[in-house]
Amino acid sequence: MAYTDDLQTALNNRLGKRVHYLPGWRQDWIGPWSKGRPVALLLHHTAGAATDSQNPAAKGNQHGANAGQVRYVNRHPAYKMPCSQFTLDRDGCVYVNAALPCYHAGVGSFTGTMWAKLGVPKDRFNSYGAGVEIISKGLSKDYTPAMKESLALLALAMSTAARWTSTGTLYLPRHKDWTDRKVDIKYENAAVQAWIAAATK
Repeated sequence: MAYTDDLQTALNNRLGKRVHYLPGWRQDWIGPWSKGRPVALLLHHTAGAATDSQNPAAKGNQHGANAGQVRYVNRHPAYKMPCSQFTLDRDGCVYVNAALPCYHAGVGSFTGTMWAKLGVPKDRFNSYGAGVEIISKGLSKDYTPAMKESLALLALAMSTAARWTSTGTLYLPRHKDWTDRKVDIKYENAAVQAWIAAATK
């Protein structure tokens, strides 16, 4: 459980009161990480949200406005388990669903891409890397300032817990970088890196 303990410490240090641990987050759902710790964090979006307004004052960006989405990710009705390790809400809160592997990536491959060096076999990302579901309608670049900051802080926490050498794009692929079946997330990889740079100033 060394990674799980390291993850909790890193999340608490980076996110403070923004992080919320949901029941069962330490549970072993489908087995251990293939390399002992996750090799990357895959960025997803939910394609559902209370609003696509970036205004922090918008009703749909308030705490609890997306509770249904949070519950869905925490216990996917088909799998009866989390469908990502984390959920990032529009108010900047990060919900921890699972420290260990769960189903989120689906079929795909990094063959021929910069992420091939991660050594993830075809269709096996679930056992190699974590995922974060970002609450967004997914139709536009609609993240709030709090979401951008918390995603950056989550990346920094994961880098510490998983012992990555950096928080570069290698460690933060989007779902569409894993499979052309997907369009998430709408933002460019460079934008995510800019948010991380801003969070470390």
